[in-house]
Amino acid sequence: MSPRDGARTPFTRLAAGSRLRCDAQTLQALIDNLPSGVTFFGANLELIACNDRFRTLLDLPESLFVDGMPTLVTLARHLAARGEYGDGDPEIQVHEMVERYREMRPHVYERTRPDGTVLEVRGAPLAQGGFVTTYTDITDRKRAEEEAKRYASYLGAVLDSMPHGISVIDERLRIIFANTRIGEILDLPPGAFRPGDPFESVIRHNAERGEYGPGDTEAQIMRRIGLALKFEPHHFERTRPNGHVLEVQGTPVDMDGRKVGFVTTYTDITERKRAEEEVRRARDLMTEAINASAAFVWELDASGRYTYSLGAEKLLGYTDAEMVGRRFGTFHEDCADRSTAGDPSAGTHDAIARGEPFKNVTICLRRKDGATVYLSSSGHPIAGGDGHPSGYRGVDVDVTELTEARMQLERQALHDPLTGLANRHKFLERFTLECERQRRWNSPLSLLVIDVDHFKRVNDRHGHLVGDVVLKRVAARLDGTVRRTDLVARFGGEEFIVLLPETDAEGAAALAESLRTRIRAEPVRAEAGGAAVSVTVTVSIGAATMTAQRPQSFDDLMERADRAVYRAKHGGRDRVECAAATPAG
Repeated sequence: MSPRDGARTPFTRLAAGSRLRCDAQTLQALIDNLPSGVTFFGANLELIACNDRFRTLLDLPESLFVDGMPTLVTLARHLAARGEYGDGDPEIQVHEMVERYREMRPHVYERTRPDGTVLEVRGAPLAQGGFVTTYTDITDRKRAEEEAKRYASYLGAVLDSMPHGISVIDERLRIIFANTRIGEILDLPPGAFRPGDPFESVIRHNAERGEYGPGDTEAQIMRRIGLALKFEPHHFERTRPNGHVLEVQGTPVDMDGRKVGFVTTYTDITERKRAEEEVRRARDLMTEAINASAAFVWELDASGRYTYSLGAEKLLGYTDAEMVGRRFGTFHEDCADRSTAGDPSAGTHDAIARGEPFKNVTICLRRKDGATVYLSSSGHPIAGGDGHPSGYRGVDVDVTELTEARMQLERQALHDPLTGLANRHKFLERFTLECERQRRWNSPLSLLVIDVDHFKRVNDRHGHLVGDVVLKRVAARLDGTVRRTDLVARFGGEEFIVLLPETDAEGAAALAESLRTRIRAEPVRAEAGGAAVSVTVTVSIGAATMTAQRPQSFDDLMERADRAVYRAKHGGRDRVECAAATPAG
């Protein structure tokens, strides 16, 4: 039954005789529209009025109101019996409740009901006697407070575990928050950074112990307070008297377009500064070492472009800035015509393509001024996150003098001293390599044997010096006419041989005829006994070809070409003869 039906009649009768001289309907309308539960108890602890919100909050049954309003004792006994006041003797709990009301003292407390609902109970005595009490459901607020408290606890734990000291001050320069780390970093005494304290106390403490350097303490304090009141972002480093370096960074807190505080972090960067100093020293030492030596250090990205260079200008003529962005190999040259080992630069490219390190590989490079240099190159891959190299790092050392000296020794050992052509030893090495290539690529291989006609007459008539000039001119014309892949050698006396890779019998005959024609067309001019002489030179050439299906030894191929030369000599000289096809094996 609702208080608005028959249950109101007892209330009306009670109200008429109570000390609360107010209209019952007006009072009921008033309390029914309040958001909280409300009760009015008279001086004798009788319930004079209550609203529906009170009955709902306490989950009171209708039976309590059938015969009118229950007394405080009746209500307390009902609530105690169902455990509203927690564990304990219900009668004792009722007695304590009644005594508290009889003392007529204001009271505020929270009570958690068995269903988890939290009520805030506020009681105030009335001048005429009795009590007015409000019951407000603060469950959501308490949950929010507990959640906020829990997150604040998490936040505090996180901030306390951070390596930075953190402080928060408000617009009045009062300390709002400071984590535990800040005391350690600033070497502050316990309780020196408490919430509610003025930030000036920390500034004063630091100034008095010389944290801000020499100078008037009060002036230092006022200057820093003035800076703090500007609430401007700042970031600086400060070296403490004990040598530790602090990085201080401040950020203002804005709210609705106005500054309401400041968050400052203090980071001990002493170790970082020491590490940076060590790196700087190491870099300076490396730079001095590189500048004092014939070497340069480099780094490539995954695409093979230079991302770093130090010392390149001494070796290549390009500044370090000019090197960055260029592709590795831009300066590499084909060294095949300078070294008997072929082009060693290919070794670095192959190693990089395979993601492997390489060491002391001699490479031939073209300087910015066009000169050629030889460098000993070493490099290793830089490990990437995906397991593949993210680039390469290495060093190149200038070995031009050493390489050229070695190449000179090679030339002396493998070249004819008079003509500069390959000698027999080098020719045989190359023949072996070309035979291997022939087997792989199934290509023909030809050999020319060239003999200078009547060379003895030249020596007898003009002398050996003129004869040497003739041999050198013939050698130059032969070497200048053949392809780069061909090899011309002097086998002794006036005999030359030419190795023609990937050349069949028809091609060998055509080249031999071209060589014969060119040598005859240009007389050799020399000086004999102080007089200029002109010598017309002719050659007899024998050509022999072998195929991959019918390979031959050098001696066998040479013998066939020699027989062809013999026929050319006996056929009148100044002619080309080709050996018959390779006989079946």
